[in-house]
Amino acid sequence: MKTAIGVDMVQEVLSELQTTAGVRASALIAEDGFIVESVRSEKAPDVDFLGGAASTALASARALSQELQRGDVEEVMVEYPEGPLLLVPLERSYLLVVLMDSMQSLGRVRFQLKKSIPRLKEALA
Repeated sequence: MKTAIGVDMVQEVLSELQTTAGVRASALIAEDGFIVESVRSEKAPDVDFLGGAASTALASARALSQELQRGDVEEVMVEYPEGPLLLVPLERSYLLVVLMDSMQSLGRVRFQLKKSIPRLKEALA
């Protein structure tokens, strides 16, 4: 699977995203829950076990969207006391997971994602 996408570019983009203030961890996940690549700070929880749960959460959001006739899911945010988690669907049935340290980081991270997501989509094309 890794040979089918630009893994080096994915790793580069995730590493750049990791330098954004407030990002604790990020991962590119295939729709089947397989972790393609992940990056995390030293004290961040291990995101390598999140694949299946993240895929299921995105599938649930898509089912809700379909039921409500709201269009495609652009982003799912789950807020926790220790900071939010973003799920962003990408090309070819992949999703990006970003774990942050606080809600105050959300604006900065979304701004960085506007640059990172096109590059990830390019790597997946």
